[in-house]
Amino acid sequence: MADAKRRIGIMGGTFDPVHNAHLTLAGQAYEQFSLDEIWMLPNGNPPHKRDTRQADMECRMEMLRLAIRDIPYLKLCDVEESGREYHYTYETLKRLNRRYPDTQFYFIMGADSLFDFDKWREPGMISKECILLAAVRDHCSRANIQERIQELEARYGAVIYLLNTPNMDVASEDIREALSEQREISNLVPAAVEEYIRRKKLYQKRTQETDEEI
Repeated sequence: MADAKRRIGIMGGTFDPVHNAHLTLAGQAYEQFSLDEIWMLPNGNPPHKRDTRQADMECRMEMLRLAIRDIPYLKLCDVEESGREYHYTYETLKRLNRRYPDTQFYFIMGADSLFDFDKWREPGMISKECILLAAVRDHCSRANIQERIQELEARYGAVIYLLNTPNMDVASEDIREALSEQREISNLVPAAVEEYIRRKKLYQKRTQETDEEI
């Protein structure tokens, strides 16, 4: 009888800040694919977001801890907490597979990312290190996505499944903008995360005087 591996979802992101749509997506993956846990992986320095303004890693990790503390199947994964300039997905997955050989990892990504997958660093290696779960939203054409999945499976030997998700139009960028303009965000993030953001004065719009001093 073959040994049963743990089934762990990996949900990476800058989480700048983490919001309710992140948690909903993680919950859907957990239920749809009968996963044992979802590991929330805050990206250290994602190459594709090198020019965006971010809260520091410590703050982003603390917001995640607060967001998931009452959800037992969600865990914080700190494997990219380092001073390295950039972290690539294939490297992170290799490290996780070496560290946890008894685990089958499921990497959660947006279905839109399938169309940029050839541009990722080492897409073939990523395909060998995990099963890909592509989150589909209402605006995506399932026919186009299925065609793209067939291409990637043929090219890289990838295993890709579609993850059904509610159409929640929430983005961290929009939350940062709302905070900078002192608008309400209580319906977008967990209460503990909002309290932390306001206590730490994160994402506040810098004054002209502050900009001049810098």
